[in-house]
Amino acid sequence: MSSNMQAMKQMRPALVSLTQQQARRRCFKLYRNCIRSIPHLIQHYNLSYNMSEMRNRFRSNFVEFEEVTEKNQLDRLAFIGETELFDAMSLLKTRSHVVNYFDTQPINDKKVSESEKLLNNFFE
Repeated sequence: MSSNMQAMKQMRPALVSLTQQQARRRCFKLYRNCIRSIPHLIQHYNLSYNMSEMRNRFRSNFVEFEEVTEKNQLDRLAFIGETELFDAMSLLKTRSHVVNYFDTQPINDKKVSESEKLLNNFFE
């Protein structure tokens, strides 16, 4: 029970932006922090990716949500990203979590196999 109390003391409330510009700045700050954290992630998780691959993966995640303009959604996405980055930087995630993040391709970059093409043509 005491460990739960310690965890509750360390938690910080989610920040709520007053304007949409402030929420966008928060997202840009998260992107910069992600890029700056790449050397730390490579070193501590013993990753075999180079900086450009990791940078492209982070960028593809941010580009995926570039059409989001509502302040509350931007705040929510920024909070989730900050929490994930904090967990990774604090070594709360295992190596497999980090490797799975960088191994999975973004939805729009997935390559369609021959069998999937055949099935898609069949159903059309």
